[in-house]
Amino acid sequence: MHRKSRYPNITVLILGIAVSLFNLKTILSPMTGLSLFNQLPLLLKIIPLILTVGGIVIWFLPKISIKTKTFIKITIWVLFFVYLVENLVLPIINSYLSVKDLQKIPDRSHFLDSMIYIVIRYWPDFLRGLAVTLRLSLSGTLIGLLLGLILVFFRTITIKEHDSELMAFIKKVGLASSKIYVNIFRGTPMMVQAVIIYYLVPVALAAVLKTPQAEIDKLFTLMTAGLVVVSLNTAAYLTEVLRGGIASVDKGQLEAARSLGMSYGQSMRYVVFPQGIRNALPSICNEFLINIKDTSVLNVIGVAELFFVAQDAKYRYFRTYEPFIIAAVIYLVVTLSTSKIIQKIEKKMNLEAKELPSCN
Repeated sequence: MHRKSRYPNITVLILGIAVSLFNLKTILSPMTGLSLFNQLPLLLKIIPLILTVGGIVIWFLPKISIKTKTFIKITIWVLFFVYLVENLVLPIINSYLSVKDLQKIPDRSHFLDSMIYIVIRYWPDFLRGLAVTLRLSLSGTLIGLLLGLILVFFRTITIKEHDSELMAFIKKVGLASSKIYVNIFRGTPMMVQAVIIYYLVPVALAAVLKTPQAEIDKLFTLMTAGLVVVSLNTAAYLTEVLRGGIASVDKGQLEAARSLGMSYGQSMRYVVFPQGIRNALPSICNEFLINIKDTSVLNVIGVAELFFVAQDAKYRYFRTYEPFIIAAVIYLVVTLSTSKIIQKIEKKMNLEAKELPSCN
């Protein structure tokens, strides 16, 4: 079903103003190189402006038919996309044609040309950096989720009066340990954690195992250290996320499960935990998106993720802004597309959850 616009008048007005400004720019400062309008006479260049202004005036006249308004709206949208091609797509193509055969990066004053030059010659490195970023983010989130499930078990455990002294002590130690872990990793910067883990862990392992540190370094590589940092940090945050999800489950669910003959452990495992994880799913997915961006701090120990590649391009081409803008665009495209996929998955799971019977 076609979704009716909530703000049709404002939308047409804003589009009309944008098309008019684009038109004036095309007339007053024509673009060099490929262009849709440069070869046209002035009269033809002005026609889009006349159509747009006239269309807006007619739009706001009383007793205008729906068909006329639809035609005006379609016309303005078409003109808008034409000017987007003229002012966004074609400049990129012109820059590509002007720098593809250059042996030296363009002058700093040619900002777009410099960006395209870097993309052309450095795109394999950006792709490798993106692959490392996604691999660390996904693997770290999954491992962190598994660790978080273990930690949240101790965070939500309760000491019963009928527990033996040993069992009560184990529960108390587990609860305290999980709290300390969460506080340490949530209370310290990830960059500091990366430095400590990468430089301290090999030394500690070499001392404990009585093995030369060079042998430990062969196993505890940069990627391994980065994965450990992301996983441990994610586990701390997801522990609190899962604890909140479990706490949001109605207490009647636990009581209903117990009334059906389930033990406390079975009730938590089969009834409360699954619902709590489902409640926490949006935050778990959001943590994955955060990890995509937070892996940039791993450049402090030399992990060749996307931010590290942008920094390397900065020193190679002596450009400060261009490489990081390229990296920012890549981050934005990846996070937005991933977010859309996650939203579709969440929507599907929510629909399936509504069809399941509850324990009440």
